[in-house]
Amino acid sequence: MTVFLNHFSLAAAGFSIAASMLLLFQKRAESRTAKYFSSLLLVVLIVIQLFHVSIITQFISMEQNHFLQVITFCYLCSLGLVGPAFYLYCQFILYSDKEWAVQDLVHFLPVTIISSLGFFFTEYFNALYSLLFLLGGLYMGMLAALIFRLRERRTLFKMEFAFTVIFLGWSAAVVFVGFFSSQTIELLIPVQTIMLSLSVAGAIYIQLNYPHLLSSLEEISNRQYQTSTLLNIDCDATKEKLEQLMSDRKVYQDNELSLSLTAEMLSLKAHQLSELINTQLNMSFSSYLRLQRVKAAEKLLLMEPTVSVLAVGLSVGFSSQSAFYSAFKEVHELAPGQYRRIKLAE
Repeated sequence: MTVFLNHFSLAAAGFSIAASMLLLFQKRAESRTAKYFSSLLLVVLIVIQLFHVSIITQFISMEQNHFLQVITFCYLCSLGLVGPAFYLYCQFILYSDKEWAVQDLVHFLPVTIISSLGFFFTEYFNALYSLLFLLGGLYMGMLAALIFRLRERRTLFKMEFAFTVIFLGWSAAVVFVGFFSSQTIELLIPVQTIMLSLSVAGAIYIQLNYPHLLSSLEEISNRQYQTSTLLNIDCDATKEKLEQLMSDRKVYQDNELSLSLTAEMLSLKAHQLSELINTQLNMSFSSYLRLQRVKAAEKLLLMEPTVSVLAVGLSVGFSSQSAFYSAFKEVHELAPGQYRRIKLAE
């Protein structure tokens, strides 16, 4: 059983490392700080899986090793960074107006302390390993509280709550086993490897099936205004500037364009632009942006019939084929290729 588990976990680790590297270089419509944290999170996941592969194959030993102190510190540090990095990443996604502050560094202090203890007291590795999962569970709890504050729209966050519950349950199991059974904890590393691989697979599934999820989450959090934020804004003039950005400068062609970046171009806050489009155009920013891209794609599909559908989608700002097809069907209830054939045959 152990041999099968080890082989399966090695295969899962290989998949997650390759997939994480692809995600690392993928272009996403996020704020600059959110990108830093998503990149940090992916790099940390790759490092953790490389450690797991080395431990499972016994390339490195956690018992007798001249570099045991350094290995223990690096592994515990990588493991501990997952919780605060994921929490901060979600914060910068949900609140695009939030800016990086020096105070945010305090989130990495517990990880540094626990990892340093691992460097000086390697014999307490199991307890420190479990303590880091307890820390991760606390961050998942904080994230759940953050999402709960958006409870009026919480139906859109079922996946996040499910992930939180699963992680909290797993953290509790690791803490219990780590403190009360030094033998069983050895089985947790291959199981943890598989769970991390499933998390990466889940991220890829969301990217393919819900390509507009991140922009929708960002906008939902910015739409929680109880009083208007546009009292000192000339809405008509701003709306005209927005239309010029789209028609003249064709900013929609930037596949990294986001609510916060567009608001910055208009000298607005993200929540102000969100309210403006929502109240003046009766749609969300993400819907508005997709519509601009689809309109541009409509023209290119007919003006350049020899150009591939994918090339058209990428040229108007969609980051992937799935995102292009999803948005186009949302407007026309037809795939782009079908639309082109029907229109050219008329």
